[in-house]
This record gives sequence, C-alpha cells and structure tokens, in this order.
Amino acid sequence: MDQTHVVVPGSDRVPMPGARALGAANQEEWVEVTIKLRRKADLPALDGRPKTPMTLTDLEAAHGASEEDVAAVEKALGKYGLQVIDSDAATRTVRMGGPVSEMEKAFQVKLIRYAHERGDYRGRVGALQVPSELKDIVEGVFGLDNRRVVKRRATAPRLSSLTAARAKTRPWFFPAELAAAYSFPAGDGAEQTIGILEFGGGYFPNDLATFCRTAGVPVANVLPISVDHAATDQHDGAEDEVMLDIEVIAGACPQAKIPVYFSSFTEKGWVDILDAAVHDAENKPTVLSVSWGDAEDHASWSRQGIREVNQALHEAALLGITVCVASGDDGSDDQVGDGHAHVDFPCSSPYALAVGGTILRKQADGFSEKAWKDGDGLRKDGGGSTGGGVSTVFDRPSWQKVSVASVNPGGKAGRCVPDVAANASAHTGYFMVVDGKAMVNGGTSASAPLWAALVARINAALQGKRAGYITPVLYQSSGSSTVGGQACKDIVSGNNSTAAVGGYEAGPGYDAVCGWGAPNGNKLLAALKPLV
Repeated sequence: MDQTHVVVPGSDRVPMPGARALGAANQEEWVEVTIKLRRKADLPALDGRPKTPMTLTDLEAAHGASEEDVAAVEKALGKYGLQVIDSDAATRTVRMGGPVSEMEKAFQVKLIRYAHERGDYRGRVGALQVPSELKDIVEGVFGLDNRRVVKRRATAPRLSSLTAARAKTRPWFFPAELAAAYSFPAGDGAEQTIGILEFGGGYFPNDLATFCRTAGVPVANVLPISVDHAATDQHDGAEDEVMLDIEVIAGACPQAKIPVYFSSFTEKGWVDILDAAVHDAENKPTVLSVSWGDAEDHASWSRQGIREVNQALHEAALLGITVCVASGDDGSDDQVGDGHAHVDFPCSSPYALAVGGTILRKQADGFSEKAWKDGDGLRKDGGGSTGGGVSTVFDRPSWQKVSVASVNPGGKAGRCVPDVAANASAHTGYFMVVDGKAMVNGGTSASAPLWAALVARINAALQGKRAGYITPVLYQSSGSSTVGGQACKDIVSGNNSTAAVGGYEAGPGYDAVCGWGAPNGNKLLAALKPLV
C-alpha cells in the first residue's frame, strides 16, 4: 500500500460472478463519486419504535458531518485534480468529479471494463484508499464501480384490451378492491405524502390518467424527481415497475402526494436516492415504498454500500418514516442460483418493513389466501414466489423473538424476513396501465406499495401522529398474542422453496414466508393507537 494512502474499511470488491474483463477503462472517461463522511455523533441506537420522531433539523445538526471534515476532503482530493460538484454536511456527503486517470491516482485503484449478463460495467477489484490525512474521516466512496445492484423483473401479462378490466368475473383486483379486502381504514390519502424509489423506467402521466379513469379514482398528484440527473421518462423495460408502484398507491390513496425519486441502479444510486428521499425537506414523505433490491450477500453489494444504505434506513426510523421494502420474487434462491438460500437487501435491514407475497383468491363467501408461489417459484422460468428467510448479514434484533432457523448449513440466527405480506401473484394480481396497454402484474413489487398505501391511511386516521418505525411493534406482546398476530391474517399454507438447500414453510404464527401474514388494516390501526 502507498504510504500516502489508507484503506477505506468495507470497500473491498470482487468481480461479479461470470464477469469477463474487457480491458482498462478509458483514462478520459468522466466519473462522479459520492464520498460519505463520518458523523459528528453516532446515530442513537434503536431497540424499538422511538416514542417521539426526531426532526430533520435536529438529525442533521447532531448527526451530520462537520464543516471541517468536508473542507478536509475537498482539499485532500482536490490535490489530485478532482473537482467539487457539491457538498452537504447535513447528509455527510461530498460529490466530486474527474477523469478515470485522476480517480485512479486519488483512490489508488485500477478501473476495468467488464462484460456481464446484467449489463457491462466499470469495476474494480480489492479495496480503495484515500489520502492518509482523511483516515477515519471517509467512510465510503461510491461511483467508481457502477455494477448493477438491482435485479430485473419479469414481463407482466397484458390484457386483450381495456374493456377486459370491466369484466364482472375476473381473478385480479384494482388496488381499491384490495384495500377493501384487507380492511384498510377509510380514506383516500389526503394530506399524506408517500415517496417511491425507482432505479430506471419512467413516469407517464397519460398512463396514470388511463389507469385512474378505468379504476374510477381521481388522478393522483405525482411528482417525478431526478436524482443525479437520472431520467424520469425512460422506456427501458423498467417502466412496468415504475407505473405498477405508482398506480398501486394512486389506486388506494388517490388524494396523496406521491414524489417519485429516480436514480441509477448502482450503489452510488442507492446512497444518493435515499439521501434525497429521507432528507427531502420540501415534500417530507412519511412513508417510502421500495420495490427493488438484490441478495444481501451477492457480489453486487459491498460492505460499505450495505452499511450506508442501512444507516439511511436507520435515519428514516428515527424520523418516523415507514420504509416498506419488497422481499423479492424468487423465493429462497433470490435469483442467485448457487444452491443456497438468500434474502434480499435492503428488505433485510432491521429498519425496513419487509413485505412478502401471498395468493389472494376470490370465493363466493369471501377470500382464500396462501403463500405466493407460481410454477417452480423462479421468474426465469415464468414463475415467481415470495422472498423470505434468515439474514447472513444482520443479527436478529432483540425485538424479533421468533423461532426460525436458517436452512443453510451452519447458518446463523440472523434477522428474519419478511415481516408482513399481501397479494402478489400475477394470476390474482393488480390491474395496471403502462405504455398505453392494460395488464395485470404482481410480485412483492406490488405488495410493498400496497402496504405503503395502508400505512398512509393509518397515518391519516392517527390525526397528526404517524405509525413510523412499526417493524418492532409487530413483534410486541399484546394480550395472549403479538401486535402482528392480532393485526394480520395468519397465512398457514405454502412455501418459498426454490434453492437446492430448501426454503421455508408457512405455518401458524410468524414464519419466514409471509411474516405475520396479510393485513387487517383496521385491526392494525386499533393496535397502534395506544402505542403512538
């Protein structure tokens, strides 16, 4: 190691599995990096829901970076020719740009072009370093490596026409019908702000207008927000995901304000989009919906990336923001394919509300419901199934007193996911409109925004208070049961076994397939009222 530099802990990288080196990155290619700095004081530990949410002003003042550290980073890296794009002590961020040649010298790395089935990327191997005068100041550097850190979705089946949406007999739902089936508190989301995080695709007002007209709800107020100059109107195959997220929330909360944050699908994109949403002093979302992620132990994530994303979710918990995150759509395999069981991140963060999937079917006398698993449970084969299992990264929180063992040989007793679930099968899924076409879609990418809409309705009913960080509350004792056991419909059949080592079985009480189960919104509201 160069004596002028020190290693940034957790910055080690390995090539993506199956990646092929193509050669050195172009020395003149412009690169922008996000540099995360240490806090003036560590975030307060949370062993449950905070009684009073912290204000954004107090959070930034007490737990942001010091101006002295910001200046030190700008000065030290400026000597290598890097240019300051912007800096923000409140979010502990310095953004700098420069050509590959200067980035390699500043951070003592070699950047390589790689070919990979997820998409070609610029990458590095090993740890990165910073000038020695920045030892202990810099906690992470993001943007040198731009490998993809989100999985691709399967294509949704299209309906023959919009008129099919008006059929009296059909297996799928409008979001408002699911809100009724799950006993959401009455309301339309008025005066609530529900943020959505997106990593590609685009928002198309005409599609939303067609959806709302067909669903019989007012057109929601959607605010597309670009992070790091990301496009907000791409037809790149991810628009299905974006419009599904928006239309699920708009269908259940048509009067809510819905800021939609767009970023790139890299670690830098994750870090920057969470800063933008959690620290959005203008829109002030109290609920966030995240339908994206990747296996927590996949080579797409670095330790520094997981650490920074988790800290952003910790900030959200302190601020009273509920973050609903999809648990994945490939069962226990989680689209890794190495035979072992995996869970998705960021849903595996203890500060997220991890949302799994069910199959909800209409019956003459009501509904039947079981764990979601279509086909063999893998999207690559045309199926899909609810993600769930035991984390290898996060220890089991003190509040999560459940008896679930990892199916992996020697697996530790980590954080269990999901926490809750809702309808996710494409066969009994959600009506949506994208690119002018009607279709039915599903996945935990739909159940997560549905839960976000539920939390927004609960917040409205709490009249000035909010559910906030409700994940640990679900595991609290309540009479002879738990809050989750009382406020959710227990899903007792089905499994998510897609990995060679196996998966998890649904059964009475909490399980790593559907968590506490599907919501009963009014019961959850009643359970939360005395606690908030």
